[in-house]
Amino acid sequence: MKQAAIPRQVRTFKRRSAEKTNPLAYLFLLPAFGMMAFFMIWPALQTFYISTTSWDGISPKKFVGLQNYIHLFTDEPMFLQAIKNTLLWVVGGATIPVCLGLVFANLLVRGKIRFTKWFQMGFFFPQIISSVIAAVIWKWIYDPSFGPLSAILDQIGIGRPVAGWLGNPDLVMYALFVVFVWGSFGYTTMLFTAALQSVDSQLYDAANIDGCGPWKQFRHVTIPGLKQTITTVVILMTIGSFSVFDIVMATTKGGPGYSSYVISYYVYTQGFIFNRLGFAAAASIVLTLFILIVSRTIIWIRERDQ
Repeated sequence: MKQAAIPRQVRTFKRRSAEKTNPLAYLFLLPAFGMMAFFMIWPALQTFYISTTSWDGISPKKFVGLQNYIHLFTDEPMFLQAIKNTLLWVVGGATIPVCLGLVFANLLVRGKIRFTKWFQMGFFFPQIISSVIAAVIWKWIYDPSFGPLSAILDQIGIGRPVAGWLGNPDLVMYALFVVFVWGSFGYTTMLFTAALQSVDSQLYDAANIDGCGPWKQFRHVTIPGLKQTITTVVILMTIGSFSVFDIVMATTKGGPGYSSYVISYYVYTQGFIFNRLGFAAAASIVLTLFILIVSRTIIWIRERDQ
């Protein structure tokens, strides 16, 4: 009986393998692939071609090869400053909002806090507000003359920065990053709150029986149960940190000097202010490569741990 069953299983496996590798099945993917090629692959190829030219958007393109990329990393202090600020932003954006989201989600789900829904709604409220409007509000909060933050510091006897929070080159990036964290940690909290609902409650019961306190339960049950979600959220926050633009545009416009330049704002100024579309395209290609490398590294680290 066993010998008769084995050939039948082999034939079934071969038949299923043949069905999976049927070339006709790829015909159903052609419409989606065509849309992706037209709206994603072709524009990406055009951007790379423009990055190898000297072009102001009107006159004929002049092919310069990789000269724009070489010039970006050798003779463009604004771009080097933008890289530094962007990488610092990415490190903070991929850690602080994620950690805050984990802590607050664990408190909301496992802490048995009253009025949990109201807290969730309050944390998510910054997501409802447009990022530009939020940046304008925080610009008023940081105002050194009549901003509420300066008034609070005066009341408690702490001196305010002479040039203001957004006018001091040493403080401006920290001030802008606070705006980013305020607008994003509620989003991460909601994602982790939803993911925590799927963690088996029996694991917490078993940990409680073994004498594990809240911290050990968070460390040995919550975090392992949210590994996939944590990786996804870190990638989302990384991409969002790389592409941050509206906060800088609505508050400092890269100032004072170049101290708050980020790569996305550099691309904007080079392309639409100085009409150097070749430089802007080259900087956008570099930004895309940064995102791909960092995202792929995060996924590789997760897969290695698994």
